Amino acid sequence: MDDKEKIVEQIDSYYNSWFEMNSIYHIWAKNHGMQDTTLFVLYVINNTVPYCTQSQICNKLLLPKQTVSQILSGLEKEGHILKELNTKDRRNKIIRFTEKGTHFATSILEELKLAEIECFNQIPQEQLRTIVESFKVLSNLLNKSLIK
Repeated sequence: MDDKEKIVEQIDSYYNSWFEMNSIYHIWAKNHGMQDTTLFVLYVINNTVPYCTQSQICNKLLLPKQTVSQILSGLEKEGHILKELNTKDRRNKIIRFTEKGTHFATSILEELKLAEIECFNQIPQEQLRTIVESFKVLSNLLNKSLIK
């Protein structure tokens, strides 16, 4: 096997791992009564400071505006979020959790975070540091190569 074949094999392995991780989050979210996209929208709302807008969610998750709008409408109907007028940009409403939504998002996201921490704790620190640094390097190189 030459170098190019080895690299192609590694790329295939990378894709398989990436798809498997996406599937794991998809199944986890489904087992908690939601789509993975809703889970990630909750994550973005929770972690965007000082406030979150629909555009920020679309940009972060690379989801169409219509998809995010449907997710937000569902969360609003369930009483988990409020959409407020953004005085700085009237085209984009501010998305905030209600008290009920804060409790809901916090409990789901905390459960997920604890599971992730448990997994990460099983990886030796040096290996974990290498994984994270390698993803940063790969991301930067892909950006240079594919986005230019």
